[in-house]
Amino acid sequence: MKRLSRFRLVWLLLWCVAVSSNGFPVVAQVTEPEQEVVVLENNNLMEEVVEKSIPADDLEILLVPLTAEELSDVAGSWQGYVRSQLEDVAQINLQLRSASGEQEASLRSQLSSLSESGSDFLNNYRLVLEAWTLKGAKAEELEPHTDYILALKAGALKTTDIQTLFQNAWAWLFSWDGGVGVLMAALGVLFAVWAMMFVARMMRRITERGLGKIPTISRMLKRFIATTVYWVVFVLGILIVLALFGVNVTPLFAVLGGLSFILGFALQETLGNLASGLMIMVLKPFDTGDYIQVGGSSGFVDEMSVVSTKIRTFDNQIIVVPNSKIWGDVITNVSASEERRVDLVFGIAYSDNAAQAIDVLKDLVAQHALCLKTPEPEVFVGELGDNSVNIFCRPWSKSDDYWTVYWDLTGQAKERFDEEGISIPFPQRDVHLIPVQGANS
Repeated sequence: MKRLSRFRLVWLLLWCVAVSSNGFPVVAQVTEPEQEVVVLENNNLMEEVVEKSIPADDLEILLVPLTAEELSDVAGSWQGYVRSQLEDVAQINLQLRSASGEQEASLRSQLSSLSESGSDFLNNYRLVLEAWTLKGAKAEELEPHTDYILALKAGALKTTDIQTLFQNAWAWLFSWDGGVGVLMAALGVLFAVWAMMFVARMMRRITERGLGKIPTISRMLKRFIATTVYWVVFVLGILIVLALFGVNVTPLFAVLGGLSFILGFALQETLGNLASGLMIMVLKPFDTGDYIQVGGSSGFVDEMSVVSTKIRTFDNQIIVVPNSKIWGDVITNVSASEERRVDLVFGIAYSDNAAQAIDVLKDLVAQHALCLKTPEPEVFVGELGDNSVNIFCRPWSKSDDYWTVYWDLTGQAKERFDEEGISIPFPQRDVHLIPVQGANS
């Protein structure tokens, strides 16, 4: 054993010296076998993807590493398989014209078997073309294959007899790869849509609860954010469902990007309304339920979107005002404060007692339940008009009770003035006639 070990040690030293003197040729010797292994593995992959019995799921995975040039060759191979299968189908269709009895039944059985295998070939053929398209296939390269598929479908319908078509349709209708599969896929899509709607509604409720804890955000902005969350979750969920069902959603994003670019120019005014609506929601000069005066219109804010605002007048008319018109105009929010001063003016005759009228108005304000004690109401002679002495009555009330107090005090003041003998004059003129000498002559 010692002699053998010494021999191996001497041999190893000699080998190292030889290698160093030859300039490390081992690198070249190692590199070439590796390249051969790579080529061999690539050849094995090409053989697998053109195997007739390969399942569609396995084929879809194995097509991923292939280049566009390799996929072109693979597409030609699968086109050949489809053509060979259709050739056998055409021969059987010719024999069916003159066959009868047991021979016809045997031919139809063969035709059914060929149709099933031909459907698998055609499906794999499509998978190869899809992978080739994703790898950058040119339109002129794909056109012969797509035209061939369209032509063979039309030709199959023309050359196949009615009974065979009916049998194929019946078999497709009750197969998992056909009608049953389509039905299950449709039910799955409907269930997924319902599930996405449920999830979107749940997310909207969670968002509303979270925003409800922030008192500084307006109700309009809360509603807008909650609605945005709902639609974002719903749309993303639908895209995920489509992707799970094998739909390529990548082109949809490209289409949406192009549409947004076009709509940005076509809907500039609408985008201006959108920006104004967002500014109103963020800065909240008013909120839903407030009484505002803007753009020559006044009323309660009934509803607001990012584009327009609905204002409900006292006579129940709906006025829709674009948000850009509102944001670019002076906004008067009558309901911004919890308390509001009611401004009333009563005119009495110059011959009446102004102090008596002031006492009457103070008594009416003190007895009215909706008039606030603080701030204190003010009643005073405010103006000596052309036809009357104008007494200003200024009580305070809650903003929601403004018009109730206004109308009540107006009616009650008229009745009390009549009882107290205080007149409310109307505009009048004194006309003096001055005779002119010599006018009768």
